[in-house]
Amino acid sequence: MPPRPTKTNILLDWFTVSYRSVVLVAVLVVAGLAAGGWYLFSYAPGKPRQEAQDAIGRATERLGEASRYPATDRWEEAIGSARSALGEGRDAFQRRQYDDARVAAIRSENFSQKAIDIARGEGTTSREVRIFRSVGDVRVKRAGEFDWQPVDRKMLLRVGDQVKTSSSGSIQLIYFDGTVTTIDPGSLLEIREIHEDPATKVRRVTEKLNWGEVSASTQKRNVDGSFHEVATERFTARSDEAGEFRIASDKESKATAIDVFQGRVQVASGGRKENVESGERLRTDAAGQLQAKEVLPGAPRLLSPSDQKVFVHEAPAEASTTLSWERVPGAKAYHLAISDRILFADARYEADRADTNVVLQGVEPGEYYWRVAAISPASVRGPYSEVRRFRITAQKISDKDDTTPPGLAITENVQTGPMLILNGRTEPGALLWVDNEKVEVTDDGTFYAVIRLRKEGVNDVSIVAQDAAGNVKKVTHRAYVDPY
Repeated sequence: MPPRPTKTNILLDWFTVSYRSVVLVAVLVVAGLAAGGWYLFSYAPGKPRQEAQDAIGRATERLGEASRYPATDRWEEAIGSARSALGEGRDAFQRRQYDDARVAAIRSENFSQKAIDIARGEGTTSREVRIFRSVGDVRVKRAGEFDWQPVDRKMLLRVGDQVKTSSSGSIQLIYFDGTVTTIDPGSLLEIREIHEDPATKVRRVTEKLNWGEVSASTQKRNVDGSFHEVATERFTARSDEAGEFRIASDKESKATAIDVFQGRVQVASGGRKENVESGERLRTDAAGQLQAKEVLPGAPRLLSPSDQKVFVHEAPAEASTTLSWERVPGAKAYHLAISDRILFADARYEADRADTNVVLQGVEPGEYYWRVAAISPASVRGPYSEVRRFRITAQKISDKDDTTPPGLAITENVQTGPMLILNGRTEPGALLWVDNEKVEVTDDGTFYAVIRLRKEGVNDVSIVAQDAAGNVKKVTHRAYVDPY
């Protein structure tokens, strides 16, 4: 597949720096963290929290509506699933895992709708697809209609509907089987089939990618025979297990590529079938003939800044911010994307880089998301890293008299092989990172973290806490992994 053209309207200036400079910038940034930016991340009612709360409210209302219908065996099964999913959503909300809470709430709403359909004698097909996220210019054409209409977050999509994203738009759909499909910018997708057999419980979901790129995160099948399938002009990819994969189809040549990040996907094209395993890429030519498999590089581990970091600069136009990530063995370059939108539509910066750090000069105040993918010597782009976000603010420190670092202590640690479980306590309301990953702190200051140690031998796990005045406390926990 031809690489996606990079944007030329770069709003930021970029320079590489030495490791010593990275450390110096990090120290300066820590010194500038303040209560204003802190409030925005820790105390202000953020959009993810509100969206999760709204989704739980809708799921609760739909469950109440479904519960008023007469009970049957199949109705009770659907209602039980709805209650279970709603309970998962409420538990995730209490843990401040707002995205997980929203997904579970949407699943609950779908099960409640299924119970309503069953009670009305319409329960043989689950006909609705819900919108999880949407950013930028995204349009929908209903089955049997000719006009494209702007997407609405409350819209329910059905079989035959088409979804088109502009070069600055992206959308995530969630199906009744739990699959989340992300439609990248410049793509056209049609919903072909959404079905559950009432007798066998077999679930079938089929999408048609006309052109562009989609990613799917599929769930474990409920019974044998269930699957989620993405088709193109001459190509089908079917998953019947939990996994993640990405499919790209060129609009002109119709050549297709599939990258499998987790699980296994069954591919059929040109009269041949292949199983594509995790860490593999498979392409077709314009005629639909399968090519030789390629190996995907691993996902880079992001190092700095920690997730949800707040940088406070009195003069942002004169300040710099450093991003860095681990080198991936065998990678020749790295694809860096930075956006002010969670789905990376209309990225502020997107380009390939040879090094593993970058300095951003004069970044405007705001919230930014970033991710990195490794590129192999054969120019194959691997899976993206996890997404992290940071905020730039000009808010000044409000409490300059508070210079006392927050308390931070590990109260219990349990290690099983490469897995380490930490329980600890810090100042209530503090921000906390363990091994550079954001960890939630409860109202009484306790926290819980599970870490996979990254190498054999000695591992130094860094635990960092920051209070509202920007004071920092760091503790290092040393763990040892026996060589296998």
